[in-house]
Amino acid sequence: MTKNELIQAIADDSGKSKSDVATVLASLGRAVGGALQHGGELTMPGIGKLSTTKRPARTARNPSTGATIDVPAKTVVKFKVTKDLADAVA
Repeated sequence: MTKNELIQAIADDSGKSKSDVATVLASLGRAVGGALQHGGELTMPGIGKLSTTKRPARTARNPSTGATIDVPAKTVVKFKVTKDLADAVA
């Protein structure tokens, strides 16, 4: 599903205009980013939970050349789907 298809589906379901739905989705993106940026987590009822975790620095290997590469530590976003959604998809 593309962004436009998502906006259209939500607009059809809620009776709101597509521009209102697009504004809400943009706001949701900023809110999620702000919450995760400060190390928090965000639960979206019926969908799942977003959280952050720190990935430590490591040494990897380039599969083409065999050369070793130093991969720096970084913070990544994790997503855990709710059981209800997982069961609905399965």
